[in-house]
Amino acid sequence: MRHLGISSFAMILALGTSAVAAQAQSQMTRDKLLGTWRLVSWKTTTNGHVAYPLGDHPGGFAEYTPKRVFFMLVDPNRKAPALATLTDAEAGSLMKSSVAYTGKYDVDPVQTPDGVKVTIHVDAAASEAINGTERVFFERVDGNEMIVKSPLALVPTTGLKSAVELHFVRAE
Repeated sequence: MRHLGISSFAMILALGTSAVAAQAQSQMTRDKLLGTWRLVSWKTTTNGHVAYPLGDHPGGFAEYTPKRVFFMLVDPNRKAPALATLTDAEAGSLMKSSVAYTGKYDVDPVQTPDGVKVTIHVDAAASEAINGTERVFFERVDGNEMIVKSPLALVPTTGLKSAVELHFVRAE
């Protein structure tokens, strides 16, 4: 009987230690997101068709603070407007060659092969199509690289729901 009590205590201790370790791992993963990230690539897949909405070498940054994320992604080859006042055509072209939004975010502590689930609660966006929405991504940090994936997300530059994969490197 005494052996059973010691075994049960050891199992409870192991489960408690495991839960604390999982919580620490989650917090460590969230902490790994913090900082400034430079966009290296952005790929979308829609019905098996792969596209690069901001070109082969997109520009821009993501900034994670403890409570908020900011995204500003651009096609660095986009044409500058002729004057400070944009024509309708120039405004449309610039809108289709950039993505900008911000919001508070939550990190699910459960680890997946693609990283942790991050839900961004968009409260300001250049495109009203995503303003007020929740954007769900799976994010993984390996050293100075961050991979962001989404099963399906509305892509503001195309208007299509696509699987998204973004690759960032730490900019700091």
